[in-house]
Amino acid sequence: MYEKIPCDITACRGEYIRAALGSERSSVDPLEPLWSFVLRASSRSRRQGVGRPRVIKEKGRRRLSRLIKQNRRQTVAQLTAQYNAGTSASVSEHTVQLTLLDMGLCSRCPTRVPLLTKRQRQLRLQWAQEHRDWTMDEWKRVSLSDKSRFLIHHVDGRVRVRRLPGEHLLPSCTAGHTQAGDDGIMLWGTFS
Repeated sequence: MYEKIPCDITACRGEYIRAALGSERSSVDPLEPLWSFVLRASSRSRRQGVGRPRVIKEKGRRRLSRLIKQNRRQTVAQLTAQYNAGTSASVSEHTVQLTLLDMGLCSRCPTRVPLLTKRQRQLRLQWAQEHRDWTMDEWKRVSLSDKSRFLIHHVDGRVRVRRLPGEHLLPSCTAGHTQAGDDGIMLWGTFS
């Protein structure tokens, strides 16, 4: 009966709907206020002077950012305690949590990377730079291998870090792991 029309919410205005439906202006005009409301509501920006004032002002947000960069593995409770120790007004854990989320500092699992010495990192970088210009034919003659260890009794420490997008490989945002461990299964594979 009705044709389903693909529509991007940011592009749907009354004139686009009217054109798509082939409808008269008067029959679609009641949708115009609805679309303008949806477009305003979908915007994450906070209008100036509207709503309750923020408890943690810009200076406090910078302080929270510094506290996190000192130790990214702190919980919200620990951050709140540290924040409240230095200010006259105390804030709740919920306020700190919402502020951190608004700043883009979400709680994430640390990126697991192998523990490498400085020398090993230099050798890896040197190897990558030497082979940067290889052709596809040269790479077809290479056989790559890898081994992985799967622990039978894995201990989940539930370590979390707070980081911005793009910071996942910072040393403070990673958790190193070794290939030795308790009872486990070692798998080795190769491909070319």
